[in-house]
Amino acid sequence: MNKGPSRIALVTMGKNTCEVLSRELRHYLGDEALVTGYSLDTHVGGPIAADLVVISSQQISEEARRCIDGGSPVIVARRSVNYHELDKLLTIPEGTEVLFVNDRRSTTLETIAGLRALGIDHIRYVPYYPGIPEVRRADIAVTPGEEQLVPDFVRTVINIQPRSLDITTLVEISRALGVSEERIQLLSANYIRDIIGLLKQARHLSDINRRVNDQLQTVINTVHDGIVALDEKKCVSVFNHIAESIFGLPQQEVIGKQVSDGSLDGRNFAALVTGGGEKEKFINIRGRSVVVNTATVQDGEKNVFTVHTLKDVTEIQRLEEELRRKLVALQHFARYTFDQIHGESEVFRRTRDLARRIAESHSHILIQGESGTGKELFAQAIHNASPRRRGPFIAVNFAALPETLLESELFGYEEGAFTGARKGGNPGLFEQGHRGTVFLDEIGDSPVSFQVRLLRVLQEKQLRRIGSSRQIPVDVRVICATNRDLKDLIARGLFRQDLYYRLNILPLRIPTLREREQDIMLLARMIYREYFKDRPPIPPETYFVHVEESLLRYRWPGNIRELSNVIEYLTNVSPDAPPTVQHLPEELAVVPAPGPGPLPAPDADGFSQRSVLVRIAEAHRRGEPIGRRSLASRTGLTEAVARRHLAELEREGYVDVRRGVKGLKLSPKGWAAIAESPASLAGGTGKNGIERDERDEKGCRGAD
Repeated sequence: MNKGPSRIALVTMGKNTCEVLSRELRHYLGDEALVTGYSLDTHVGGPIAADLVVISSQQISEEARRCIDGGSPVIVARRSVNYHELDKLLTIPEGTEVLFVNDRRSTTLETIAGLRALGIDHIRYVPYYPGIPEVRRADIAVTPGEEQLVPDFVRTVINIQPRSLDITTLVEISRALGVSEERIQLLSANYIRDIIGLLKQARHLSDINRRVNDQLQTVINTVHDGIVALDEKKCVSVFNHIAESIFGLPQQEVIGKQVSDGSLDGRNFAALVTGGGEKEKFINIRGRSVVVNTATVQDGEKNVFTVHTLKDVTEIQRLEEELRRKLVALQHFARYTFDQIHGESEVFRRTRDLARRIAESHSHILIQGESGTGKELFAQAIHNASPRRRGPFIAVNFAALPETLLESELFGYEEGAFTGARKGGNPGLFEQGHRGTVFLDEIGDSPVSFQVRLLRVLQEKQLRRIGSSRQIPVDVRVICATNRDLKDLIARGLFRQDLYYRLNILPLRIPTLREREQDIMLLARMIYREYFKDRPPIPPETYFVHVEESLLRYRWPGNIRELSNVIEYLTNVSPDAPPTVQHLPEELAVVPAPGPGPLPAPDADGFSQRSVLVRIAEAHRRGEPIGRRSLASRTGLTEAVARRHLAELEREGYVDVRRGVKGLKLSPKGWAAIAESPASLAGGTGKNGIERDERDEKGCRGAD
């Protein structure tokens, strides 16, 4: 008759230990035995009886035997640390103080001893158990399954689970139950299999660690900086190839050596550890200037090691120069925004506000303005405020590109398209500007032959490289700029009218500096501050006190570019004291004072510039627009002669000359020069006004 499985009673101190060891016995014995667990903390029943009673440790043996039936055989187990959980302790930094928490003093000390015997001795164990007379605080607690005993002040709890039954105890239990030797060997093999699995896992982790170390070493040796790592004793632990080059020493002679024991070139290496707590410093190594950055890796409050990265200053300069060359060559970015374009005058604020509004569109823009007014600054600011701000900004200056290279640069070419064509071809600037902005500066200087192809690209929104039959779609916004009168170029056959209307969808005129008199000193002070990097030796409000009047009276034909040059000139000739009029460039120092003054004498034909002013005044009186062409027809002069007179009058401050049919306007100085005023010219029309002009002209001739 089959006897059936044996009955085992497991007696432990605590409930958690009872559950863990019961599962372990069931896993090991399988159907060989029925396991029932009892914990002394909760057992209140009668005597414990079974075919075999297993007591979990020698420390509770005496107390456990008082609860066991006298006729039951007893085995006191031997236990070892649960090796499945040891990897948790390996992550704790060396030297860290941890609270080790268990249910009794004896089991606490025994488990700590077992961990140290296994080599887990890199951390400092502080015993903790119920009733301990003196409690030391720690942030980390380690416990073999007794988490309920961990004090509240602990921040991190690591549970390594209760200690496992030793293999010798499992074999002893098997033999006590009468299990055959073959079965015992099979059960032991299953137990050993777990250990072998852990060894394989450890080997796998070791291989991963070796590969990571190899990769780290490769990275250390391929970076462009020298790397030197020192441990807490100032011994060299890392020394890469670049460091070898900088110090002139091979790695094998440096690793493991202390920088201050005289075994190394002390003068060079000592510089790494001097200088207090500086994060960045310059040192001299073998006659080379080196930038050293230092980082400290800490474990709690203890310094573990320091890492020094070293870069040769000449290498930094080379990389910076190379980067600048590439950026300048590409010009694929926009630096300026509207916040960097300054001005408070009404005309300039209107212009800036209009530019902000049209920036939100995808339509093409034509920027017109004199040289030096800041057309490219506005183009970049528009791009950075547009929906295309994340795309490229391609700048093209027609005045700087030879006509023979224009089409290949802008539209690209295929391989073999012409002699010297790059292998594989080359994309043009329009392709590179896809989904961005292409800025065409000095568009008035572009050849007519090129204008035809540009018009087609803008209309079709696709281009064809030189030497190719394939059409490439492009999505670009074009911003054009010019300081020339495009309508005049159209009349002379130098600019296509259809291209003009394709580009002039959103016109933007940048006002001249003489139209922004209110901004002259604002810009002068700003340029002065920028020249000294916002640390000028003299306050800007004080620096210009003697020359402000001259700066305001000057006509600024070069606009802001010329103003910037003048400010830089002054800061060089008078850096430490406010400049006087004598310090100004010649053209500013001789500016005439405002107010009426004698006009030039009549020319060889008997025509005077006063007659020009009178004709302009008459047009104003009638409310009629007047420009250079209409002035020429009214005076009987050729357009070239009229332009010459107007240029002289504008230079002397008698008229303001702008483009268009309403381009001529008398200044207060001009009104004063003909002894007229807007009010006195308000009455009378037609013939009377002309007769008065003729009388004025005759009187002027008589005076001459």
